Amino acid sequence: MTGHSHIRVAAGSDIGKRRHNNQDNCFASNGIYVVCDGMGGGVGGERASALAIERFKALANESVRTRKAIESTLNAAQHDVYNLGRNLGGVAGTTATGIILPSCPSRDSSEQDGIEQTPLWYVINVGDSRTYHFDCDRQGAPIASSISHITKDHSQRQQAIDLGLMPPEMANATIPRNIITQCIGAPQGIKPDFYAVVPQGRFVICSDGLYAELDDASIGAICHANPEPQQAVDALITAALNAGGDDNITVIVVDVNSNSIADGPNPWHASRLDDEEELETLGDVTLDSLHTV
Repeated sequence: MTGHSHIRVAAGSDIGKRRHNNQDNCFASNGIYVVCDGMGGGVGGERASALAIERFKALANESVRTRKAIESTLNAAQHDVYNLGRNLGGVAGTTATGIILPSCPSRDSSEQDGIEQTPLWYVINVGDSRTYHFDCDRQGAPIASSISHITKDHSQRQQAIDLGLMPPEMANATIPRNIITQCIGAPQGIKPDFYAVVPQGRFVICSDGLYAELDDASIGAICHANPEPQQAVDALITAALNAGGDDNITVIVVDVNSNSIADGPNPWHASRLDDEEELETLGDVTLDSLHTV
């Protein structure tokens, strides 16, 4: 991928129809686009997600974000949230997922959010919030059927599926969705997932309050019908509320329009990184060799 990509970003959050407070927090600025969904009862969850977001805000002030720096950020958040739980006399926790650019995007007066020139971005995940991807057509509209789950839930349901203990249909019917196997703040620590993704198309980052109410086809149809990022965020949240709104709902939409889009969409790729593997180590690997998640 050569040249540069224009980035447009929008974010929104809603308390939903059943909750007394919003335990979600998000940050979408300066090349860091992250959603955190807190848990811990009372104000514990809200404070847990806010503590994690503060750590990502500090990372956003850094001009270069290596994997080591991102891991340090996550470990600092783990320390903060774990101590919050101890101070509250229990366990506080939060998920975290989203996109982290390896460098700050430059600003341009003709662009809403920035310009990025690096060929690969990080996607990180702890817990069961999700980051999705859509290809876009020649006009830049997301293609509904191209929805891809970049991240994999850290949940008992997903674990049962991965281990072959039961097919997805049975797991979905018998294991509650919200029993997670990892969260920032857990006493046993965290093992974040890292992915390398090509910065192209539409990325949707969300808490489980969105996908618990809307299936992939619905999310895809809404994204296709709303090419502008803020329109898409608002429409997704409204649809989740109309479908029940049982949980807090937080959504970030990141649109990346390559300067080569006029030639049609390029093949999109994402790859889960091995332990300690940095984006820089993929420099000698062609993008075509990255497997799609």
